[in-house]
Amino acid sequence: MIKQGKVKKYKFAVKAFSIFASIVMIASITIITSACSFLPKYSNPESIDIDGETYMTGFYENLWVEGIVFGEDDIPDFETKYHIWWKVENAPFDMYCAQNKEALWWNPAIYCKKSQLDTVKNYYEDADNFNYYAGLYGDSNKDSRILLDGNLNYSFLEEAIVLNMQIKANLEKGSLTGKEDFSDIEVHVPSDEILPVQPVLYRISKDGFFTTIQNSWIVTKKEIFIEGMYDGEAEQSYTAYKISSESNEYILKLLSENGII
Repeated sequence: MIKQGKVKKYKFAVKAFSIFASIVMIASITIITSACSFLPKYSNPESIDIDGETYMTGFYENLWVEGIVFGEDDIPDFETKYHIWWKVENAPFDMYCAQNKEALWWNPAIYCKKSQLDTVKNYYEDADNFNYYAGLYGDSNKDSRILLDGNLNYSFLEEAIVLNMQIKANLEKGSLTGKEDFSDIEVHVPSDEILPVQPVLYRISKDGFFTTIQNSWIVTKKEIFIEGMYDGEAEQSYTAYKISSESNEYILKLLSENGII
């Protein structure tokens, strides 16, 4: 158990990158992870004691931190040897945000009270606590993205969105950390079959704190794929990943009805 260090108030300058900037940086993470030398030496603790209460992380699987950003004008609540800590205000639960001092960009870990852990975990696993969006990749005007509402089939959306997060997280891993095997759904899509449109499909928690990855998807006339990497050696194609036929049919129809494709 990591105990709370001596409280030290001071301004901590953080370059708060947007989700888009973070996604761009992922392209180099595989190399960095393999090299290891550029990653923070000390990982985020699983728990910490704050004012007699134990706080734990690990409750937001398949999500990224979205709306919790602290900048140079935000005074930390306290620091420990390797982390800076802020209390997350206006949150639905008691939460703290921790930034590794050695991190090269804004990549915080979020903690909640241990006594609330199951409740918080269930909250962020419930589709009703999220808004679902569709739009075009690279559109800097997020207001133009469409809030999907009505009678949505969450199971089809969740299957594709969660799988997308899992694959992207897997692609970040270096050879030293081990990877999951997605070869059973991996395909190579010829470039000349790909439509000139790059839809995005994601969800954001209604408190604005967490999101799924907002990357582009590959679309052909009959199918939508999770985007992998361009493969020049495979006859100018893209490595991509299939979703189930039911999710594929549902999402293509949803994107078409909303004028995305």
